[in-house]
Amino acid sequence: MQFDWTTFVLEVLNFLVLVWILKRFLYRPVLEVLDARQARVQDEMAQAARLQQEGASLRQQYEERLAHWAQEREQLRQQLQQELAQQRAAGAAGIRQSLADEEAKARVRNAAMTASHEAELVRLAAGEAYRNVAAMLGRLASPPLTASLVRLLVEDLAGLPEAQRASLRSAAEKLVAGARAEVGSAHALDDELLREIARGVSAAAGRDLPVTVSVEPTLIAGVRVAVGECLLHANLADELAFFRHQDGRG
Repeated sequence: MQFDWTTFVLEVLNFLVLVWILKRFLYRPVLEVLDARQARVQDEMAQAARLQQEGASLRQQYEERLAHWAQEREQLRQQLQQELAQQRAAGAAGIRQSLADEEAKARVRNAAMTASHEAELVRLAAGEAYRNVAAMLGRLASPPLTASLVRLLVEDLAGLPEAQRASLRSAAEKLVAGARAEVGSAHALDDELLREIARGVSAAAGRDLPVTVSVEPTLIAGVRVAVGECLLHANLADELAFFRHQDGRG
């Protein structure tokens, strides 16, 4: 077989053209596609790595937040237990104080009821005693005793303190002209005793005051003289009432 250099050269040229065509129209697009795919793969790997890193970071944050929440929950639980213990202690103290207050109030009520009962008994006993005394004085009362009390009144008018004398004068000044001093007597009085009363009252009042008399057996013995709004007492009923009032007030 004879070697044909022309054919060989043409084959070589065809091969080179074919290589150039393949490189031009096939290899380069394929390489570009492969490069683009590799770049995309690298980008996806980088994004996946970034997402994995972000996920790890988020997981760490989540775990830290869970730990923080657990710590806060434990603190709140302890705080709640402390508050409940304080409230129970305060409630128990309040109940004890309320019971103590109620007990104190009950003691006060009982003491008040006892005192009121005792006071009522004392009042009833005192009333009975004063009724007995009034009955006894009523048996001892007599016109001579009333006359003696009238003379005591006249003596007291003569030595009347200045303050009481001023009150009597003020009451007398308010009377209209011709007014009289009103005398209530447990027994009938003779003219001499009436004149003594009129002289004593007029001297103490600083003006002439005639008297008018009425019999009042409730006075037991003695007299009661009214000069306007001013009253002069010299009788057993008023004295007994005074001492009864003093005893009740004490």
